[in-house]
Amino acid sequence: MKYLVLGCGLQGRAVAYDILQFESGSEVIIADIDDKNLEIAKNLINNDKLSVEKFDIYNEEETVALMSKVDVIVNSLPHTWEITEGFYNALSKTRDKKAVFTDYWMWEKHYEFDEELKKANVLAVPGLGIVPGFGNICAGQLAHEFDQLEETLIYCGGLPTKRGVAPLDYMILFNVEALLDLYLTPPTVIQDGKLAVEDALDNLETFLIPGYGMVDALKTDGLYSLNKTMLEKGVKKAAEYTLRYPGHYQTMQILNDAGFFSKEPINVNGVEVIPRDSSEVILNNLMEKIPGVRDFTYLYVVGKGLKDGKYVQKSYELLDYSDEEIGITSMERTTAYPSSIAAMIIAHDDGGMRGVVEPENIFVGERFEKMVSELAKRGVIVYEK
Repeated sequence: MKYLVLGCGLQGRAVAYDILQFESGSEVIIADIDDKNLEIAKNLINNDKLSVEKFDIYNEEETVALMSKVDVIVNSLPHTWEITEGFYNALSKTRDKKAVFTDYWMWEKHYEFDEELKKANVLAVPGLGIVPGFGNICAGQLAHEFDQLEETLIYCGGLPTKRGVAPLDYMILFNVEALLDLYLTPPTVIQDGKLAVEDALDNLETFLIPGYGMVDALKTDGLYSLNKTMLEKGVKKAAEYTLRYPGHYQTMQILNDAGFFSKEPINVNGVEVIPRDSSEVILNNLMEKIPGVRDFTYLYVVGKGLKDGKYVQKSYELLDYSDEEIGITSMERTTAYPSSIAAMIIAHDDGGMRGVVEPENIFVGERFEKMVSELAKRGVIVYEK
């Protein structure tokens, strides 16, 4: 089977390496516009089944030609809509391909390409990773198992294993711009069987992470396609929470209230400055990953509803740690592995699905069990509770 990984940053490199490690006989092309990224990927992966190619996603003819060489494509490019649109425009001009995305924003706009992809006999699964991604998949599996799922809640966080080591008790595990978007975007939730939008950075709750104690849980805008698929399945309540050590969100609330995250320009000694731009640079330096300090990713997805004539509760739980020896954060592991595993699963078993399909609708049943067993081979254990 031939795979193409577009984008060879941290996630793309991990995806390409994982496919070559776990699928015998596979071949992988990894492509990027940056020569330095390509050289790093080639040297790090060091496998004769890997080839590297330079390409520009905005060159549609070049991208279509590159996609046409393979069976399965993994999009690990930055997920701006301009790049995503360029990816879809090229993908819809291929035939009989399968694709997964390591993440996604503006999830509703993906459906604009559904009909074109179906005409080309193409399957695209956006939103793989941890959340969105495996968290959505767990919610989808719960809906698959229950006769009627009434409620599902997702709790997820990536944190240092020790408090008091990192400033603000947090280390940047992805870019600061996305982190602030996560905090400041008003979360959409399902409440009483309807969509509702709540205030950002509001209504902190507490949650117990086994072995780490009580943390703060903030509703964030992480349901993505679950806002559609869970409503379709009759779910009455759903929300996604991001977990942080106590005090972190309170600091972010103070900074936000004081205007540090404002996008309105201000004059500083005759120079026009956007406060959020400056804050992003400061926070990126302040909270950068500290070498040797382990981080962990925790995910807990719980469902309540009717099953076999009884109202019951069931959950899936994951706790993973960074690999400091080879320099891979837990967030990289838990984002890259669901993406690479998803690509390998649909390469051989796509259920006949075509068009844009949500992860929670394809990776259920046997494909969910395959995902869980493959994660376990990589030391990422998922527990049923």
